[in-house]
Amino acid sequence: MTVLTITANYDAHADNVSVKDSTADQVRFGMGGKDGPWRTAIRFPLNDLPSGLSESDITQVRLYLYCRTAGGSAHLTDVHAYDSNGQTDPEPDAYNIMYTRCASGNLYINDSTDFRTTGDKWIILGGTVKADILGAKSAVNRFSFGVHEEGDDDTYPIVDSLEKSGGFSPKLEITYTAIAAVTARRKLLGVGR
Repeated sequence: MTVLTITANYDAHADNVSVKDSTADQVRFGMGGKDGPWRTAIRFPLNDLPSGLSESDITQVRLYLYCRTAGGSAHLTDVHAYDSNGQTDPEPDAYNIMYTRCASGNLYINDSTDFRTTGDKWIILGGTVKADILGAKSAVNRFSFGVHEEGDDDTYPIVDSLEKSGGFSPKLEITYTAIAAVTARRKLLGVGR
């Protein structure tokens, strides 16, 4: 098995009046004050993921977020592909588009209680995430997630962003079979087995 861990190269949160980049060292998702609710978009480059993998070659996909301040006692987190299948880049999107796209794509996690507590959160993603990542690799060589609180009605957690020091920025971990990666590389280069 090969474990590839990719650090995000963009993250931000959108509320109902603006897009806030991550220069404040944090992103958030859930209800919060006059500007809430907030939803978070995260983008990962896929340059280091080998081409030619199949869904069966990928054994697990996990999203890492570090929760510095817990959400409310009823907080339920959903993780989606950003837009339909994760190929859309959230960075240029206006707040109203980002806000909608964070909760409109294929669903990978439904109603997680992980962000009711602080600390490291490694979330195993399901649904069509493997196919969506491979499609995004082929089409645009990046993959984007949307994260929101189910119902947008509970207190947000504060999650470390790219700018926060200490190595706790969002990460995407893809575990795949090493033999498949070598075979894919050989196919790409036209080398025999």
